[in-house]
Amino acid sequence: MNADPAVSDLLSQLLGGNPAAARAVFDRYSDRLVRLADQHLSRKLAGRVDGDDVVQSVFRTFFRRGGEGEFRIDSTAQLWQLLVKITILKARAKGRYHTAAMRDAGAERAIDSGLLNPAAVEPGPEDAAELIDQIDVLLRDLPPLYGKLLGLRLQGHAVTEVADELGVSRQTVHRALNLLQDRLTEMAKE
Repeated sequence: MNADPAVSDLLSQLLGGNPAAARAVFDRYSDRLVRLADQHLSRKLAGRVDGDDVVQSVFRTFFRRGGEGEFRIDSTAQLWQLLVKITILKARAKGRYHTAAMRDAGAERAIDSGLLNPAAVEPGPEDAAELIDQIDVLLRDLPPLYGKLLGLRLQGHAVTEVADELGVSRQTVHRALNLLQDRLTEMAKE
């Protein structure tokens, strides 16, 4: 196979411990590898690990093992294939690690929701903005009646009061609330 002189020079400099060569390899491939790692990580791990974390680990491994002479790379295609393989393996390993038994991210959320007293935590501006975004997503493509209904319920009005205020039956209010509950459940799964 014909060696790419730029890669050959870069790799020989890298093996020689040249930090500029390491920086060049990192700069050339890191962004694409981060996107690749993010594709292979579960959304439920977002609070614990992301593509950047995986790629940092990938390059630590690559530079350490490359410095020990474990790799023979003759082209940019081979270098890319190696980095992709290491990235996918690392992303899968991080996923397994963070979903194993006591470290399970799903279990952590369930425990946290049981321990926190929502009334004791004062919401901040970021919380308010996030709530507004969530409500916008929840009400997307629904008639304006649903927004009014939700607003009244959030203000503490009883179902009967909401029905009277909006001029609809209690059954309509219950159906609307059930639909909103189903949508919230689906949003929570995402």
